[in-house]
Amino acid sequence: MAARTLPRPFHAAFATPSRILTTSVSSAYSSQPPSARRPFFSLPGATPATQSLTATRILPYPHAPLYELIADVDSYVQFVPYCSRSRVTRWSDPDTSGRRWPTLADLHVGWGGFDEVFTSRLRCDPGISVEAISGSTHPGGEGPDASAVFRSLVTRWTVKELAGPPSPSTQVHLAIDFQFTNPLYAAVSAAVSDKIAGLMIEAFEKQARMKLGRHQRL
Repeated sequence: MAARTLPRPFHAAFATPSRILTTSVSSAYSSQPPSARRPFFSLPGATPATQSLTATRILPYPHAPLYELIADVDSYVQFVPYCSRSRVTRWSDPDTSGRRWPTLADLHVGWGGFDEVFTSRLRCDPGISVEAISGSTHPGGEGPDASAVFRSLVTRWTVKELAGPPSPSTQVHLAIDFQFTNPLYAAVSAAVSDKIAGLMIEAFEKQARMKLGRHQRL
């Protein structure tokens, strides 16, 4: 895939609520040999380290339908910012209840002249979490589905039912770990990266409100 410069709304790639409990950001740089697949304008000898973002909110909905919204990857095009297409390309074998879960999906991100496809391996733990993995999870490695922007991108949504009152009440946690292919991308993202997880979980809150009804905010 040809390398491209990073556009302003790069947060749409993560793939991917009423009250923010915690938001955290961590990042670092490591000195490693440059990858053989070096994109345009890369800096030799500098490999961006993995950055981590998290956001946690509480929603006034039961955890089961919230999990269904997260696992419905085909619907991401309806609410994920700048997502022009989302499509599950592979499903699991039926589980004990006969349910199939997505195991592979493509997320198309488009804005202006920018168009990128992120292929994600999906891991669904029914009723608990949905994890999407693109590229390599090993520092400095490159998986077969790495993009021109990210060497690795791991997004994990987790839902947890909370004891009331008020009831229903569910904690939704979003964790994003990512490593850019180019240190310039990491430098550009520094000013806005702390907002990415919040933007994504806010978009999910709006989708939940539309699908599950307007409940009183906590």
